[in-house]
Amino acid sequence: MFDLDELQVLRSSLNVIDIKGKNAQFIAGLQVKLEKEILKIKKEIEAGPPELQNKEKNKEPIKKQ
Repeated sequence: MFDLDELQVLRSSLNVIDIKGKNAQFIAGLQVKLEKEILKIKKEIEAGPPELQNKEKNKEPIKKQ
């Protein structure tokens, strides 16, 4: 759908538009949806590729021979 940069632009643009009373609730809901999607994508980026997410890291130090 949208990448992280596009979502962030859309989210920040909602802060600068003129909002009339009848649209305020709709715009607030849209801001919440965008923020949730941004956080979801950021978590996915931090987690790394799916094939590496569930593997335990090797906790033993590398021994020199």
